[in-house]
Amino acid sequence: MKTASGLNPGRMKNIDNYLQRIVDTGKVAGAAGMVIRRGETAYCSSFGMRDREARAPLENNSIYRIYSMSKTFTIVAAMSLYEKGLFMLHQPIADFLPAFKEVKTAIHDEKGIVRLVPAKTPITFEHLFTMTSGIPYPGEDSYSSRIMEEIQKKAGHDAAKGKPWNTARMVDEAAKAPLCFHPGEHWLYGFSHDILGRLIEVISGMTLGDYLSEAIFRPLGLNDTAFYVPQEKKNRVVKPYRLDQKGLEEIISLGNDPASSNPPAFESGGGGLCSTMADCAVYAQMLLNNGRHIDTRILSRKTLDLIRTKHCIPSEMSSQVFSHLAGYGYGLGVRTMLDTAQAGLNSSLGEWAWDGMMGTYYCIDPAEDLIALFFIQLLSDINSDLQRGFVQTVYGAIDD
Repeated sequence: MKTASGLNPGRMKNIDNYLQRIVDTGKVAGAAGMVIRRGETAYCSSFGMRDREARAPLENNSIYRIYSMSKTFTIVAAMSLYEKGLFMLHQPIADFLPAFKEVKTAIHDEKGIVRLVPAKTPITFEHLFTMTSGIPYPGEDSYSSRIMEEIQKKAGHDAAKGKPWNTARMVDEAAKAPLCFHPGEHWLYGFSHDILGRLIEVISGMTLGDYLSEAIFRPLGLNDTAFYVPQEKKNRVVKPYRLDQKGLEEIISLGNDPASSNPPAFESGGGGLCSTMADCAVYAQMLLNNGRHIDTRILSRKTLDLIRTKHCIPSEMSSQVFSHLAGYGYGLGVRTMLDTAQAGLNSSLGEWAWDGMMGTYYCIDPAEDLIALFFIQLLSDINSDLQRGFVQTVYGAIDD
C-alpha cells in the first residue's frame, strides 16, 4: 500500500523491528528513529529505556547529547555571516584571531624527533570548515594532539578551581599547539569547528550560543536545543551508556557533560549541543528545503549547494577516515555521498549531513525528498554499524 510519503507501511515495520532488535540484544538501552518524506512525517518511534536503571522509557521528546552533530549548526551559523560578506572562505583566520598569526607545524624526522617550523600557508576559513587545518583534537596520536591534551588538562584544573575557560580563552590556548601538518595538505578530524565557533563570536559580536539562537534556534522554533539542559528538563535527558565486552553499562561521569544544568563557559561549536529528535528534524527539513522554513529563510539555496558539495574526496581522507565514511566525500563540515557501492548503502548520490559521538545521526536526501534521523546515547565502536542498519531499513521502505 502506497502513502503520500511513498513509503510502504508494511515495510516500515522493518524499522520497528530493527530498533527493537538492537534494544533486545543489549546493544543499546534505547533507540529512536524518525523519517520524513515529501514533507510528511512517515515514521517516528522510540524503543527501550531513557534510563534503564530507573526503568524510565525512552520517549519521542527525550533530550540527547548530539555532540558532533553540533558542527552542522555551527557551519550554518558561520555561513549566514558569509552571506553578509563578513568573511571569505580563503581568508586567513588570523585576520580575526591574532593568536593564529604565527602558527607552527610539528615535523617528525625519520628518527621520530620533532621540530617546529612555520606553517607554509596561513590557516583559512576553508581549512577550518573542511578539517584540513592540521588542528587536532586532544589525544595521544601525535605530538600536536598531546600538546592539545595538556591544554585540555590545564583547562580542567582551572575549572575545578572555579575558574573555567570561556570560548575565547580555550581557542587562544589551542592556537599555541603546533599543527599536525601544513594547512591544506591533509584531512584530520579535530578542533577546527570549535575555532570556527569562536570566529562566529568575534564577527557577530555575540556569544556563540546567542548567535545560534538568533540565527537558527528561534527562527526554527528549536526550544530544546542548547549548550545545556535546564533543571526543569532534566527528566527528559537520555542516560549515556558504554558497550564493551562485559555488555552495556551506564556511564557514571562524562566530564564536561553537554547535558549539564548550567550554561558552560566554553560553548563548543564542535560538539556541545543537546537537542531532541523533533528539533533536529525541523532543522534537517529546513536544510532539505534549500534553507527555507515556512516563511523564514535561514540560508540561500546556493550557499547550501556550496556546503554539501565535495571539497575533500575519500582518497584525501584515507589516513583518518572513519569506517562509516566509506564512499563519502567531505564538504563544509558534512559528509556527502559520492559512491553508494563503495559505501554499501542503498541511499542516494548527494545524500548528506553528519552524526555525533554517541550515535545521533541524520541524513538529508534531496533526490528522494527525504530526511532520516537515528538517535541513541552510546559510546561504542559499533555506532556506525547501528546507523547503517537503520539507513538500510529506511530506504528499504521506499515504495515508488
